[in-house]
Amino acid sequence: MPEQRVSREQVLDAALAIVREQGEAALSARSVAQRAGCSVQPIYSLFGDMQELVRQLYDHARAWVGAYNREHRHDGDNAFESNGLSHLRLARTERALFHFLYLSPHMGFNEVYESVAIDGVQQCIEELGHLSPEAARELYLNMIVFVHGMAAMLATGAQFSDEELHARMDRAFEGFVAMVRS
Repeated sequence: MPEQRVSREQVLDAALAIVREQGEAALSARSVAQRAGCSVQPIYSLFGDMQELVRQLYDHARAWVGAYNREHRHDGDNAFESNGLSHLRLARTERALFHFLYLSPHMGFNEVYESVAIDGVQQCIEELGHLSPEAARELYLNMIVFVHGMAAMLATGAQFSDEELHARMDRAFEGFVAMVRS
């Protein structure tokens, strides 16, 4: 068998670029091969079929978002706020990628926390709300669901000002703190 001229990473990067620009519906072996600068043969050789490519692309895209979140980790007043703002920004600026990751059947509810949570944020919540680790995790999960709802609205075209998003997140945080303390 001839040596592959294109790597798994190059194919995944090409597929990620297509999803970011055009959405998952634009993914095909032919479109990925064209973007990666190869024939379709290496795609099938590396991944077996398009389902496996999409499965691995999902993990690749999550890693890309992890780097994106780290890049924006100081955008808020604290790690917790920065985490929420990053998710909202992703929904607003990377709509097709957001749809692929968070508004498709690729992610289950149990993966939400692992997909969105950032190291250090739960500890930040413990300090901000004077909460136990268990209560902070519960609040974090509630905020993830709340912020994800706003992000889904942004990803589908809703218009909210940054001030309104901040105010709603602050009110939700206060409400969830009261809830987990009772």
